[in-house]
Amino acid sequence: MSLNKMMGAGFGLTLSAMLLATGAMAEVQHQPQAQAREGANETESQTEGVPPKAEECKQLAVDEHDTDYDFEGKEVYENNAKDFDASELENGEPFELRVDLLGEGNSMYNITCQMDADENVTFEKIEKSSSSQANPGGA
Repeated sequence: MSLNKMMGAGFGLTLSAMLLATGAMAEVQHQPQAQAREGANETESQTEGVPPKAEECKQLAVDEHDTDYDFEGKEVYENNAKDFDASELENGEPFELRVDLLGEGNSMYNITCQMDADENVTFEKIEKSSSSQANPGGA
């Protein structure tokens, strides 16, 4: 075999090995990024489930709302039910329970209910906005 053919074959093998190594590196580097994105923007309500009182507030809104909003079956994005503490309510003042549902695009349905010290929930209102009202500081 001539020197040129040997060098050509060596170059071909080297190039093939480099391409395989580069492809393997790209695949390894791509996987952690995909895993890091999973759950990156999920809220506590989405990862741990919706508390019963927040679910009750949502259902009351479905049953009692008198708007044109079509939010039945929408996912709960965030709620503030975990902040309820009956001992902190003063003079019979109710707790403002807020439940945010994911809407179309970047919209949200913000449901407001009242919860008394005995944990009775009553529907107050629903509004459509572009931000969370249950957790205004972010998810």
